Amino acid sequence: MRRSPFTLVFAGLLALAASGCSWSRFDDITGDSPVLLLEKPGSMKAGFGVSLGTLTRNGQTSVLVGGAVGASGAALYDLGDGASPSTTALDVAYCSGGSAQCFLSSSFGAFANATSGGVSRPQCYAVGTGSVGTSGIVIRCSDATEYPLPVPPNALKLLDFSLRESQPYDYPMATDRTDDPVLLVTLPEQQMAWFYPSQSTKPSELSAPKGVLDKADKSFGSTLAVLTVGDTRVLAVGYPGKSEVLLWKTDGKSGSEYIGCLGGLSGLGRALAAGNVNTDDVNDLVISDASNVHVIDGQALATLPVTESAECSFSSLPEGALLGSFGCGSSTSTSNCEGSSFGAAVAVGDLDGDGDGEVVVGAPQMTVRGESAAGAVLVYDVETPADAAFAEVKFLSSAESSDALGSVLATPHIKGRDVIVAGAPGNGKAALFYCSSLLPHGAAGSRCP
Repeated sequence: MRRSPFTLVFAGLLALAASGCSWSRFDDITGDSPVLLLEKPGSMKAGFGVSLGTLTRNGQTSVLVGGAVGASGAALYDLGDGASPSTTALDVAYCSGGSAQCFLSSSFGAFANATSGGVSRPQCYAVGTGSVGTSGIVIRCSDATEYPLPVPPNALKLLDFSLRESQPYDYPMATDRTDDPVLLVTLPEQQMAWFYPSQSTKPSELSAPKGVLDKADKSFGSTLAVLTVGDTRVLAVGYPGKSEVLLWKTDGKSGSEYIGCLGGLSGLGRALAAGNVNTDDVNDLVISDASNVHVIDGQALATLPVTESAECSFSSLPEGALLGSFGCGSSTSTSNCEGSSFGAAVAVGDLDGDGDGEVVVGAPQMTVRGESAAGAVLVYDVETPADAAFAEVKFLSSAESSDALGSVLATPHIKGRDVIVAGAPGNGKAALFYCSSLLPHGAAGSRCP
């Protein structure tokens, strides 16, 4: 009998977990450690590891690590193109309160290439809101160039008030991982969402059918993701207070069309991520709810018709659109799955370099070796529908109580595969995990013997 799509579809969790911890416990050794802690800059007083971003350009990969939302800055790290990253920050002037007034956002946009005033800029991050000559979304590039992106009129009114009164509001952001991405921005305080088409500085607002938004619920847009499906972009906006995920699609160059709403599961939309999970070379959507994680085929989402319906369910999805659903797994070194906050963060990364991605899930309240809320990162291999398998778990050997590892996640791309970086903001840490038990023998490099 075929199981319900929301039933756990993996088996043998404990057996697999035992083999998945091999390279998770060595952040406290010297030499080519499989796990590295990025050094927290002394200038970042208010948090570290609260937010993450990553991009790759011409084989060079960077990671941006942010601090407290609205009150701190972010630090840039150069991971290079191999196994020798710099653990010392390259630049700490991202939304740091220097020459430009800036409030850090809870999530970043990343541009391998960006365009400002007709000039191409390399390796840029959209980090928050502020004033760089004029008010808008603050962009900072690797050449230290900073410039603003204009925001819609209603958002500008609140931003000007925010700057005048020094009262920050969060503007979560997300981009796809193409070289010239679409940037999606939300303003939960005003239940607004808009995007910037590829290579454009002009915002395009998203509109929802009547009855979709609840003015009393400010969780709209607290999570978001951008999927690349050929020339189409699917824009996913989480509404976790209503247990919903709203969807739009665009050609990436002009307007957008509302294509529906997913709902019906408690806490749906708590975290979102986009990436190539199966082998069709288009992005898929990863969504967490209160207890499970679901993977939805991006090609199926892109075929959804334009609608004015306010209904939120999974019933409109084509057959086979759900690639997998799974819950928390533990190992001999980790426990407290039921209270682990499994799904607080999700990401997709091709950890073994085979062309399809694995689903990476944060469980920041998981107990590790008796340390409560030390946190862990769980990896799932989702090859086909009903074939989601718990593959391995990552944690710190130096784990401390309340680290909350896995509160945020990113998957930097290095030498033909992805690695994992996880924030542990409880004690101001960010950890880089190089190794995976999914890698073929001999393919892992010097850090993974």
